[in-house]
Parts: sequence; structure tokens; C-alpha cells
Amino acid sequence: MNRCLFPLVLCLVSAVLAAGQTPSDSATKDYLALSRELLNKYYETQKLLSKEETDWKTGKEIVGSRLALMKAQMKELTEKTAEQQKTITTNDTEREKLDAQNKELLTTQDLQVSAIQKLETRVHSLWPMLPAFLQDKIKGQYERLPKPEMKPEDIKSSVGERFVNVLIVINEVNKFHSDVTVINERRKLADGRELEVRVLYLGLAAGYFAGSGETADVGGMLVPGPKGWETVEDPKVAALVDEVIAMNKGDKVAGFVSLPVKVR
Repeated sequence: MNRCLFPLVLCLVSAVLAAGQTPSDSATKDYLALSRELLNKYYETQKLLSKEETDWKTGKEIVGSRLALMKAQMKELTEKTAEQQKTITTNDTEREKLDAQNKELLTTQDLQVSAIQKLETRVHSLWPMLPAFLQDKIKGQYERLPKPEMKPEDIKSSVGERFVNVLIVINEVNKFHSDVTVINERRKLADGRELEVRVLYLGLAAGYFAGSGETADVGGMLVPGPKGWETVEDPKVAALVDEVIAMNKGDKVAGFVSLPVKVR
């Protein structure tokens, strides 16, 4: 996997000029207009992806810092509570002090639980949007997270364990979203056939698939949604996906490929 979809239109321009082709004035204007539009769209997309990646990294760092701080606070408060329990007497004043410290500990624990619940809720909402291969990769950590319908008293894992599991899931999702992925998947088509196809994922933004050999005419788009990836069949996409995958592998010189996009 690599970030190979750099402005391919620039490579195509260089290839045309190197071949000595001189397009007509009208064709040149149309091409330049299309190029500008595509480059603008590309850079807008890059800015959005960069912002998303920065947000993920920032969130990860914040959660990591909070986890370390909370663990330190938990350890300190636990040690103080243990010391107080050893020296506690029937003195009402001492009892009041210990009660105050216990309330402080409970408040800290409540803050920790609130923070992890928000992260877990975010992961549960993202889960249906993740491709099957990515779900398989982090299924173990995801299944250790408390189910949304579970009551607090039924959750057996500690806050620390929950933080670790949710951070592993978020980290893997972040890596997938910031890269281009090409894999083989089995897809069920509208005519009832279930075929193995090559799938090109552009993070969580979009996906494209194409058959091969006898099913080379099979192709289409994959559109992410709250209930999973919607399949939109379009045989014309197959040849385009072949080109992009060849460029991704380095089997073909980089060039401009216009892939369709479905916006929700």
C-alpha cells in the first residue's frame, strides 16, 4: 500500500508533450480547464484528508496523555486511600477526610469512564463503515469493547483495558484512512453471482472494484455509509480500475485516470 495517487494529470501532460503531440486550441483549452478543475478537486481532497489525519493523530495523542495522567492519578489516589485505611480510627474528623478523598477518587473514575464511553461510541458508529478485511484485522480488540446496550455494572473490563483496546482500533482505522489499499474480495452482484474481484480503497472516502479474466467486464463503485459499503455496479469502471492498480503496482507509467464519484 502506498500513496501513489499524486496529481497524475501532470504526468499525462508531460507524456503528451514528450510525444510531440500538438492538440488543437479548442482541445487545449478544454483539457486545461478540465486539468484545473481536477487539480482543484484533488487539492481540496488532500486538504480534507490531511485535516482528518491530523485530527486523528491529535486525538490519539490527547487520549494517550489523558490515559497516562489518569493512571498516575489513580495510582496516587489509591496509595493515599490505602495509607488512610491503615491509620483510620474512630475519630470522626479522620473519617470525614477519608470520605472526601474517596469522593475525589470516585469523581476521577467517573471522568475516566465518561471519556472512554465517548471513544467507544465513536468506534461503534464507525464499525459498519469499515471494510470486511479491516474488521477481521481488529475484530479481537473490537469484541472486547463493551456492547452499547450493556449496563455499567455488567462491564467486567477495567477502564485501562478499555482504553488500550479502543486506541488499537482507532490507530488501525487511521492508518487505513490515510492510505490507498488494493485487495481481493468476494462480492455479490445484482444478478446473484458471487465473484472474487480486485478492490481499490481510497481510505474511507470511496472504493472501486473490477473483475479479471472471464469477469473482466465486471466493475463498479463502493460507497461508504452508516450501514456499510453500498455497491454501485458500472462495467465502465473495470478498465479504469485496472489502470489505477497497474500504476499503484508500478507496472504502468503514472497517468491521469478519471474515476466516477458518488456523493451522499
